[in-house]
Amino acid sequence: MHRSLALTLWMCLLLAACGDEEPTANDDSTATSGTADDTSTAGAEADGSGDAADPDATVVDRVIDGDSVELDVDGTIVEARLIGINAPELADCQGPASRDALAGIAGGQTVDVVDYGSDRYGRLLVALSINDESVNLAMVRSGWALGQHSDEHPDADAWVAAMERAAEDGLGMWDHSDACPASTHTVRLGDAQPDPPGPDDEVLADEWIEIVNEGATTVDLEGWALRDESTSNRLVFGSVTLEPGGRLRVHTGCGQDGATSYYWCSDFGVWSNQGDTALILSPTGSIEDWTVLAGR
Repeated sequence: MHRSLALTLWMCLLLAACGDEEPTANDDSTATSGTADDTSTAGAEADGSGDAADPDATVVDRVIDGDSVELDVDGTIVEARLIGINAPELADCQGPASRDALAGIAGGQTVDVVDYGSDRYGRLLVALSINDESVNLAMVRSGWALGQHSDEHPDADAWVAAMERAAEDGLGMWDHSDACPASTHTVRLGDAQPDPPGPDDEVLADEWIEIVNEGATTVDLEGWALRDESTSNRLVFGSVTLEPGGRLRVHTGCGQDGATSYYWCSDFGVWSNQGDTALILSPTGSIEDWTVLAGR
């Protein structure tokens, strides 16, 4: 179904007036209505499809964080979430720098908008571009946002590949800055089984990923975090000891913790069957390791 940005804006304003739930800054939202049509907006690596707004009428009025903005659409301010990427929360050590990066790219700029509907909070889900250059992709390329696996827009694979290049080059949040100093320990991600055979809700304990201590000293994982590419799934460890060379298998479902096993006890699958990115963060918030998990 093709829709104009004006119709989507009217729907978002209606939802905002009726809803009573506040969004979090980097909620990993999914579209609740609308599909994009075939309008190219962002070059070879970001050929979005959808309802393109009048570029003379849409300006980035305010940058909220690294993946959320307020757009001025013909004098009306509406909140929008950049589809297909996920930037650090403002409370994270990389959050302010990610917000500043987006402000430097798009703050105050006239943008082309590709509308992918709205999320459950009434925010527009959008791909933005300036002079045919994708803003979403620019954030990923600069290392200040994750590219997300998704079937909601056509550029997910290209954006995930751009994220991998940024990570390998140590750009943006992948660099250990003064705000996010690296750990003195060598903690890495190991083997994983993100999509075990069987119905997802029946095999949660068989979904797992390993954390490995490749260093020469014992690590207490208290305060360390394991997360996926969304904002929703994040496990902060209590006091768990990992000996040199030790491996800790973190199961998604419930079970009895042991010397080599830890149970997240989630009620739902953590690692997306479409593909996902796993990250291990030190207590300072620095990304110590990451791995892309293949989807079906």
